[in-house]
Amino acid sequence: MSDFNLIRHELGKVTDLPPWGRPQGDAWDRLSNFVYRVKTLRGVQRQASAVAAANGLDVALIENYAIRRWYNHHTHNQILQMFLAHPDVQPEENAKHRTIDFYLRGLPFDLKVSRFPRAYPESLKFAWQNRHHLARWQYAHQSMQGRYHTGNRLFVVLHHRQTPELTWQLRRDFETLDKLVTEFLAEPLLLGLSVTHNHSGEIIQPWAAVIFYVK
Repeated sequence: MSDFNLIRHELGKVTDLPPWGRPQGDAWDRLSNFVYRVKTLRGVQRQASAVAAANGLDVALIENYAIRRWYNHHTHNQILQMFLAHPDVQPEENAKHRTIDFYLRGLPFDLKVSRFPRAYPESLKFAWQNRHHLARWQYAHQSMQGRYHTGNRLFVVLHHRQTPELTWQLRRDFETLDKLVTEFLAEPLLLGLSVTHNHSGEIIQPWAAVIFYVK
């Protein structure tokens, strides 16, 4: 089995996505950076146990954090491959680039895959019809730690309408996601934004796009 298919198979083993257990932050991200190289769910559990023992941490807490991060990383990477398979998309040569995943028609983009934010002050229908508003809100309310940036972003926004707590499962519905990505890339709708940098106060004008997957 190829690594690509192995990871898809392993992602399917996650029966219940555990809670983060704490706010996601730089310190615990460093402790769980093994999620990038581990391909199996059991491997994540073994590594988490070793990290917990070495750092005097609760095994369940670091395991939950690591599984959540592993699942998010590898589903993100699977979706990224859908973009990279398109002729109008070129990969960023530096796979570890912090703010660029690929280039769409020459423009650099960071791919962000997330659920429809519960704290968003408007309805899903409003967001669907006013993607500029949702994109600006996402920039303003992103993490202020190491992942913060105001470069171009392409948001894939997921929402399970009937059972919102199952939205995490949509990240591995690769058949539907591939169709949505292909439809978007056939006629990309790019949004020109003006956002305020939360650290410097500078006005930045990134490009953004929003792809919805609502089930």
